[in-house]
Amino acid sequence: MGALAALLAVGAVVAAIVLGHRTAEPTVVADPYEAGLHYDEAHHQHDAAAVGPRAAPRCDPARAPCAQRVAGATVALAVAPAPVLMKDLAFTVEVTPPAAAGAGAGRLALSMPGMYMGEHPVALAADGPGRWRGTGVLVRCPSGRRGWAADVEVPSAGGAPLRATFTFEAAER
Repeated sequence: MGALAALLAVGAVVAAIVLGHRTAEPTVVADPYEAGLHYDEAHHQHDAAAVGPRAAPRCDPARAPCAQRVAGATVALAVAPAPVLMKDLAFTVEVTPPAAAGAGAGRLALSMPGMYMGEHPVALAADGPGRWRGTGVLVRCPSGRRGWAADVEVPSAGGAPLRATFTFEAAER
């Protein structure tokens, strides 16, 4: 009985090897990891419209706060520490004149233009008239891209929130 079980086991192994050999797929790429790292870059070169436009960085928060005019006020975003690295960061949003700002919490959402990197909300707590602070983290993109967008929304004195989008590059270090 033991010999029969051993013979059946060997037969099953041989059948699995033959079946695997007949249904094996050829290698698609030699190094899938490296191919994946460069996929997004090559994809944009051939068909940028397929994943959306790439927004050129409009500011460098490592040098100075980024600012935009919105509804008669200026919304500024500062990020610390500099340079802006892919790690925990402190975000400060300031509205001038402070009288244009409303009371309450704000929010900031981090995203990577043209590539979904998950949800990265940052709660902004009021820190004086026209000023909000919060902490968040930039995550490393597997493709090596470093372009980020910060969508800011803070209360205004006029009712409708003040909204601004700041695009920037994270440092490589």
